[in-house]
Amino acid sequence: MFVHDSPPNAGLRLIFLQRFMASLTLHTAELLLPMEVAPVPAAGVVVDEAGMVVEMGRLADIRSGYDSRHDHHLLMPGVLNCHVHLTDAARTEPVSGGEGLVRWAGRLLAERSEGPAPEKRHDAVLRLLARMREQGTVAVGEVANDFGTLEPIARSGMRCRLIQELIAFRGDLAGAMLARAVESVGEHHFPASIASTIGAHAPYSVSPALMRLIADEDARHGTFLYQHLAEDPAERELYEHGGGPWRDFLERLGSWDPSWHGTGMSPIAFYDAIGLLNDRFVAVHLADATPEEIALLAQRGAMAILSPYSNLHITGLLPPFESIVRSGMRFALGTDGRGSNPGSDVFGEARILLEHWPDLKPGALLEALTRSGAHILQFPELGVIRPGARPGLLAVELDAIPDDPGTLERRIIVDSKSRRPVA
Repeated sequence: MFVHDSPPNAGLRLIFLQRFMASLTLHTAELLLPMEVAPVPAAGVVVDEAGMVVEMGRLADIRSGYDSRHDHHLLMPGVLNCHVHLTDAARTEPVSGGEGLVRWAGRLLAERSEGPAPEKRHDAVLRLLARMREQGTVAVGEVANDFGTLEPIARSGMRCRLIQELIAFRGDLAGAMLARAVESVGEHHFPASIASTIGAHAPYSVSPALMRLIADEDARHGTFLYQHLAEDPAERELYEHGGGPWRDFLERLGSWDPSWHGTGMSPIAFYDAIGLLNDRFVAVHLADATPEEIALLAQRGAMAILSPYSNLHITGLLPPFESIVRSGMRFALGTDGRGSNPGSDVFGEARILLEHWPDLKPGALLEALTRSGAHILQFPELGVIRPGARPGLLAVELDAIPDDPGTLERRIIVDSKSRRPVA
């Protein structure tokens, strides 16, 4: 379980002159889950003041000096909440759902137009990020149409992949839209804790021409292409037949492209036909995807971010999760925004999937919360415990540590007495 490479050598250390180092802290654990190597019993992790791992391995083999020591039951890396919309952080309850994505989106836009003043939103973002940090989150994937949440995220110090999602269904607007987005990125300062990416909203709101431009722009900068995809059946209807609820919605907004007549294919099949699906593509949701479409995405090397609570609230759908796991597709988890989820704990997303698929391959969900989340948000220093990384250490208290990997994963996600960050 949780094994990807050979087990660590005893007392693995980062080599540097310790006399020049800041104070060090030793964290011990009855069991350590480094995530990229085998679990380590009776383990120790030495970190510096900045949270960088100096040494890890069996406690008996730790050689680094340390200034303080803290003992824990189980240690694992901090988790990543890979899909959030902090624009809605000030909401106290979700927008009413259950009638499909189109109606929910209309309500959300109407309520956003009467949203809080910027200073109130800033305070709400700070409070929500502080709450996430208390729950063990070390990084978020923030999806926004502007940079209104940039300042509070920067103030919080939370690691963040800030995805500026573009919206323009009319193909003739593609060039101007991308140019404005690139210019807007250049007008803002991003601290080292925040990485910026231009993303795409969804097939029903982004033209194929704009998708190609975004994909090319992201490739130039070495970033992944993030997009909501296969979120509800109306999206499929728009692409297969050229009409349906999304066409009506876009016409009401004055955003419809009269040259659009549908493709005769689902969005996933269409994107594959025009060469957009590859190992840089990250599909968010996939609640309406078929097992065959999941197999295609996996074959192309695409990745996914799943937000099951939001899917259940808006459409009552869940992604074909068994197919996702069986396909080998790399996936991460996110809580989505407060417009569809009142919670902020990404462990809750894992819990929903575990409840619906109790016989899941052990380790898949913890992998999604940590190592895969770090890969999908492109933060290689997160998600694993190894010398030189700064993953954040999450202490988990259990009644007992079981030998069975599946039972251990369930207890961490569902039955833990507490989970708290300690470094």
